[in-house]
This record gives sequence, C-alpha cells and structure tokens, in this order.
Amino acid sequence: MSARMKRSVAAALAVLVLAGCGPTADSPRGPADSSADTSGPRALLASWHASLASGDKPPYLGCFVGSKDELVLALAAFEVVQAGYAFHNAVVAAYGPEGWKAFEESDGIRVGLLPRDPAWAQTITVMRMGPAAFGYLPRGRVPLAMSEAGGRWRLHASGLVPPGLEARRAADYLFRWAATLRELVPGIGDGQIKADRARRDVAERFQSRVATAEQPAAAEAVDYFMMY
Repeated sequence: MSARMKRSVAAALAVLVLAGCGPTADSPRGPADSSADTSGPRALLASWHASLASGDKPPYLGCFVGSKDELVLALAAFEVVQAGYAFHNAVVAAYGPEGWKAFEESDGIRVGLLPRDPAWAQTITVMRMGPAAFGYLPRGRVPLAMSEAGGRWRLHASGLVPPGLEARRAADYLFRWAATLRELVPGIGDGQIKADRARRDVAERFQSRVATAEQPAAAEAVDYFMMY
C-alpha cells in the first residue's frame, strides 16, 4: 500500500459518512471477501456500479465520503462515465459495432467504458483489512479505497484525486472532458466525425477547452481517471 493511500484510509476513518447508497446483495469473490457480504465493501461496490451503469446520480453520490471538493470530483467522474456511454452509443448508431472497434484502434485519447453488466461488479477483487478495504477493478491500476464507520461502508472520494492536483482542479478537467464527449455526439450522428479518427477529434477538441499551459495537467487528470 502506498503512503498516499495509507493517508487516504486514515483520513477517511475519521470522517462521518454520508447517507445513501443502501446495501446490495452480491456474491463473494476471492479469499479476502466475506462469505455473505450484503452490507460490506463488496455490497458497496455493487451499489456503486449499479448506480453508475444506470446513470442514477443520487445513490451514486451517496456511495462516497469526502470533502466538498472531493465529492465534486466524484460527481465529475460520474459525468465522464455517462458522457462515455452517450459517445459510444452515437458511434455504434452511426457506424455499428465495427465502427466502435475502429474508434478504439485509432490514435488519440482513450475513452474508457464501464461495463454495464450487473455481473461485472463480481469481478472486482476486494481486499479487506478490518474497517478498511480496497477494490481492484479487473483492468485498473489504482484501487478504490473504502472504509467503514457507524456500520456503513463508503468509498473515499479522496482516492480519486490525482497526485499533485487539487480535487477541484481535477474535477474541472473531468467536467471539460465529459463536455467534450457530449459536444461531439451530434457530429457523429451526422457523419461529420469518422470512427477511424474520432479519438484524435476528441483529443483536439478537449485540448481546445484547456489553456496550453494547463494541458499536461488536464491530460494527467484524464489519464488518472482511466487507471481505475
């Protein structure tokens, strides 16, 4: 566990949790899981995933604990996921599944899609250490940090903050990223944006929303988000 993540866990244990994000029954996975987790970290991750996949904002935000700015960053992450779904749907509607494949293989910034299959949440590896836990997504490199207080488990919004960036600044970049994806959707439907170069269009449009001096930090914020 990195020193930064240890600090994140310690800080989260001292923060009162928010209301919301009720327990969701889920099957255990791996030796670190509870044998019947209906209210622990795995149930929390199932609720988090279900609210993201369905675009249900209130229960999604209820899954997090953190400062005001950190919770704004969690909201920005929600908007990125929903914008990614809208972008994907537009590409598939215009060019079919092969069009999305061409998009994924083209040059430019990757648009990560969170799987919507409810069973996907069971593929998250959960490592629990008393009142703290980490959720490792199948292809992620940064775990989701969780803690329990007052009988409730919550995700740490602080864990979404990229190293070296403040939460509010990172949120601003993610909001701009989401807006970029949504802005391009009508052009895809009209055939103005071709699947095999759409990733370059996304990158160029995103950069146009950010001052030149800020572009490295903006790219870092997006890249860090993609590491989950």
